[in-house]
Amino acid sequence: MEEAGCRRGYVPVLVGTGKGDLEKIWVTIKAIQHLTIVELLEKSANEFGYQNGLLKIPCEAHKFKTILLNISKK
Repeated sequence: MEEAGCRRGYVPVLVGTGKGDLEKIWVTIKAIQHLTIVELLEKSANEFGYQNGLLKIPCEAHKFKTILLNISKK
């Protein structure tokens, strides 16, 4: 059974450059393993440290969505 708000095969990621502009984006498991996303996650860990809860990526949401679109086309 899935928890309310969870999507099978996806990971929720908070994307944004500040507290006020964070957007939750659902990312496929396949995309989360892509080198570009892994590099963004490593950058986040270096900048903020490892945290509990949702993954956070310091990137403008529209740029992140473009990255996901490019990954899905490959």
